Amino acid sequence: MTTENAWFAARPSGTEDKYKIYAESFQGPEHLAQVQAAAEEMVGKALQP
Repeated sequence: MTTENAWFAARPSGTEDKYKIYAESFQGPEHLAQVQAAAEEMVGKALQP
């Protein structure tokens, strides 16, 4: 997912029941933490049965 100020991508592990989130913010570390939290929430909801 991309926005004007950040992006994130999520991918599943090939060997474990886990996923990784990659993210970048163009506004700094505090914004990056917000992006990561939002990404985790979105991916978690998408993976719910």
